Amino acid sequence: MARKPAPMELHGGKSSRQRIWEMIRTLRIFTVTELRGHIPGPIPMGTVRTYVESLAAAGILRHDVGLYELVDDCGIEAPRVRKDGSPVVQGLAQEQMWNTLDRLGDLTARELAHHASTPEVPVAETAAKDYLRHLHKAGYLVCIRPGKGIGRGGIQAKYRLIKRTGPRPPMVQRCHAIYDPNLHRVVWPTPDAMLETCDG
Repeated sequence: MARKPAPMELHGGKSSRQRIWEMIRTLRIFTVTELRGHIPGPIPMGTVRTYVESLAAAGILRHDVGLYELVDDCGIEAPRVRKDGSPVVQGLAQEQMWNTLDRLGDLTARELAHHASTPEVPVAETAAKDYLRHLHKAGYLVCIRPGKGIGRGGIQAKYRLIKRTGPRPPMVQRCHAIYDPNLHRVVWPTPDAMLETCDG
């Protein structure tokens, strides 16, 4: 089954993994059953168990005779890890672009891709252009110079960040809706329009 877009996994403004992680940080030492019993909202036991096992594989939790202990508190954000403990890189490109926009100011897609890329997570110019276009539609950016011409010989549009809602990047979902984890809601388009787009 395909993973649901982030807004559809939320309960009380937080994803399942975020709620599991926050309770892990509160309990510190626990069994999976105890952990599930303390988490509000409808999270299946299998989801809790899988995430706990993933954290153990990553070395964030220590496992001993049914008990898990938090040994590497990574902070308030739920660690993004796969079942084998390896880090999830999906979404990191948008995080790098968001941080770059906040740090450098006025940028074109080409400049954003260049400055946001890392050896581990390169950012394609097409991805930067798409992210800028979506953030502009949602009101995070203002276009300070329209683009002219087509191709590498043309002049690209330049954008400026005018709305920073927090450190976490607004995420462009598969259905092209924009979910802002700083606000815990879909900011563009409206939730009703988003559902129509996703179902269409």
